[in-house]
Amino acid sequence: MQIAKRLVGMHPDKVLGALQTHIDSGHEKSALQAIPDLQLEHPQFHNELEQHKARLSERLIEGVKVIDRAGAEVFRCVNCGGGLSRQNPESTHVICQYCGCDAEHPAQNIHLERWNKALDLESNFTIGDFFTYDRQRWQAIGVQLFSGRLKEYDSEDRKWESSFSRYTTWWMLNQHRELGWLIDDGKRRYWAEKYTPDKPQVPKSGDSNYEYGEWKLEFAAGEFSYQPQPGERHNSVEQIRRMRLPIRSRGEKDGDKSDDKELYHLSVETRLDANGKPKEIEFFRSRSISHKEVLSALSKETELSEMQRWRHAIMALIAAIPVLLVTALYLNRGGATTTDSVKLVADSANVQMQTFNVEKPGTMLELSGQVNAVSNNSWIGVNFSLENSDGEPIYDKYLEYWHESGRDSDGPWTERQLRNTWHIRVDEADTYRALVSVEPGSTSPQANFSLATTLNRAGTTPFIFAGILSLMFVMLCRSKISSMAAVAASIAVKINKRFDPSGKSKRKRKKLKDKHA
Repeated sequence: MQIAKRLVGMHPDKVLGALQTHIDSGHEKSALQAIPDLQLEHPQFHNELEQHKARLSERLIEGVKVIDRAGAEVFRCVNCGGGLSRQNPESTHVICQYCGCDAEHPAQNIHLERWNKALDLESNFTIGDFFTYDRQRWQAIGVQLFSGRLKEYDSEDRKWESSFSRYTTWWMLNQHRELGWLIDDGKRRYWAEKYTPDKPQVPKSGDSNYEYGEWKLEFAAGEFSYQPQPGERHNSVEQIRRMRLPIRSRGEKDGDKSDDKELYHLSVETRLDANGKPKEIEFFRSRSISHKEVLSALSKETELSEMQRWRHAIMALIAAIPVLLVTALYLNRGGATTTDSVKLVADSANVQMQTFNVEKPGTMLELSGQVNAVSNNSWIGVNFSLENSDGEPIYDKYLEYWHESGRDSDGPWTERQLRNTWHIRVDEADTYRALVSVEPGSTSPQANFSLATTLNRAGTTPFIFAGILSLMFVMLCRSKISSMAAVAASIAVKINKRFDPSGKSKRKRKKLKDKHA
């Protein structure tokens, strides 16, 4: 449908050349789908477009994918010439996936406005594609798109909530001519099959153990076991909690006993007639399919490999965290700690606290300065300096300690800073001494100051930061995998509005015709 939009908007002189370019590029299905719109937009090219349609139809008929040609009927759509395959002998209706019209009736009896949308053939999954599930190979023979309201009970708020929702149902057929249904609700994929309970009954409305849906058919294409109607309505009731039911093997009936059980959602679907009365009631059981299962079933090896690479990256990051921890502990093992205390008063001169020897250049020191207390709503500043054996300062640092309190709208509060820890690197072997003095202007008159010095103590901040980054990357990788898998595994039908021969498009066609004349 994207190709149709581009071609319809082109100048008449370029249309045929652009159409041929798309055909040569391998977009034969999309080109065939665009021809009916081009014939409406450019009637002067009707004969040329008919020739393209005939050639493309022949190619598509030859390329139709069927499970068993002996049991399938291959024929053309009478409206656009697209190749279709009827594979289920019990099917009563086929809707063309190329032009969206009824393929079983003569073209003059078709009301194209009934189906004003068409399947986007550039979707990742479309009619005729295969899906491997339950050790069986299934083929998509039809698709339906429903939209409506879903009502469920919120146990926290203790009330019913309603939300808009949309889901795609693919009709699947295996080599045994058995039907299954592949469902995509936008977030998850499910496999559904018909199920006959021991006591079949439709749950009453208002039961909080069920979700209730009211749906309208938006689009249908392909092959079905009943006659779809424009805008037909369905009601659904589905159990919130999954049930353990016997796994049905091929050749067994639903009522057979089995020791193996699997979790299923049970649901009841009611198809309504034109008056809103129940027309048909069917019971289904559905199983959630993971993204990986969907990708495997679609044989998307590239996407699976990409996901596996991201998983390897996660494992590498997870393995890096304990390595960082062990490295930090090894480098931070440190040596002997020297502690000294002194009483500091305002306007005091430099007070020598410690003298220590550094025998190896590049030694890391961990220094911790602490005061015992600071008067309320006051502060004291401490100037710290480190001198070598020649009395030359090689390092200076200002330390500030404070204590504040008060009252606000939340009540009384208090905050204080009584300790500072930092690391330095000493590049030369020598004897060093630590000096401290009180910063002039400090509002606290005095304080007991203690200093602890540890040799060979590396800072752990870089390792903590690296560990946090590793955890963040792990979460980002998991999010990337989840997002990539959800997109790759999506089989929701993509639809585009068909060309409308009335209104604005009609006026545009008349304008182009006048210009051409």
